[in-house]
Amino acid sequence: MALLVRFRRLRAGRLLAALTAALSAGLTLSGCIPRWQLPTTLYIAVGVSNDQAIDSEVVQDVQDKLRQLETGFQQLYPNTVFQFSLYPEAEIVEAIRLRTSRGLGPDLALVNGDTALRLLHEGLTDPFPATAEQINAFDPGELRRIRARGSELAGLPLLLQTQLSCFNRERLATPPATVDDVLTTAADGIPIGLPATIENLFWSAGSLGAVAGIDQASMGQEPSKEGKAGIERWLRWLQNASYQQRVLFYSNQPQAEADLASGQLDWITCRSTMLPRLRRKMGQRLGVAPLPDGDTSTASPINRLRVLALGRNSSQAGRKRAVAFGRFGMNPLTQRNLTLGSQIYLPTNRLVRVPVMSSAVLAAMETASQQGRQADQLVNLLHSSDRRIELVQNLINEVVFGEVNPQQATDRMIQILREGP
Repeated sequence: MALLVRFRRLRAGRLLAALTAALSAGLTLSGCIPRWQLPTTLYIAVGVSNDQAIDSEVVQDVQDKLRQLETGFQQLYPNTVFQFSLYPEAEIVEAIRLRTSRGLGPDLALVNGDTALRLLHEGLTDPFPATAEQINAFDPGELRRIRARGSELAGLPLLLQTQLSCFNRERLATPPATVDDVLTTAADGIPIGLPATIENLFWSAGSLGAVAGIDQASMGQEPSKEGKAGIERWLRWLQNASYQQRVLFYSNQPQAEADLASGQLDWITCRSTMLPRLRRKMGQRLGVAPLPDGDTSTASPINRLRVLALGRNSSQAGRKRAVAFGRFGMNPLTQRNLTLGSQIYLPTNRLVRVPVMSSAVLAAMETASQQGRQADQLVNLLHSSDRRIELVQNLINEVVFGEVNPQQATDRMIQILREGP
């Protein structure tokens, strides 16, 4: 019996030695990628929207999406394993700075375009080495949002998250189509929830014709007469909304979402990333639509571009695998599968056509994508670290609480924006 055990151990040892020798030989062959190879782990830091709490549901949602990508990627690179960590978007730069200083920086960061620019500017990531063919696959406007120092890409666009309206179909057969309808609906006794943050309120600036004047002021110019009138019209609408008994302003987006799900609200603005959670809680009661336009202009949601940025602590093998994952992520088939499988993202590869006829949600998201184009210039002008954002936010709060009238607030907003960052 002991002899048999020794024989088995010897045979196993020889087999292991043979496999090791074969693997070593295979790795030295130029242009060959062995099917059996040492596993490569890609560490991915994921930024979560600041208005979204990181709880077990969010972790599960992110894990499900990354596992979907991991499974597809493993068909090309079989021994790749993903490990990820979630951080609030406002804190992820500091987290990556700390990890990079210890040689533990991620191989990839999945973040907003603005965060990707900041990471590159602070030397925490490397420019993404996109080819001319890859660049041509993206919308030029989206690429401008993540270009640094003229031509460098802070990351590779992967997904687009949109801002929409979510509503209770049992209470609202038809959601408000215009900003005037929003206030009329509230006056009819339907509770409405609006975000209090400028990023999430900006959609209504487009509906009320304020975007041109805000863009002009942000570039240091005095807005035209029409532009100034648009800003005042927007601020007046916000103040009128705050006077409505059935309109509630929320500083906490998850609370607005919870109140919609529980039936305390019947209409809110929402991010497409909220949809899985709302579907689980509301089922068929959940309705999704584009944000309301105005009589003569469209809504201007600030949609979020999700970008893959390259960390600086990767091994040579890890960097190659990270770049390969970027190529895989922008593949038309990958993007189409993500879009159809989740119905919370839109593809960034403009060669992919969204089947809007097959889904009311996808149709609403595609409309939101088109609406959001008029906010592109402002996104390029104002980054998250720009001090003007906080000053404008404080001014909006004063308008909503009735501390300043819309005419005075218009002059102050123009002054703040013209002063520059």
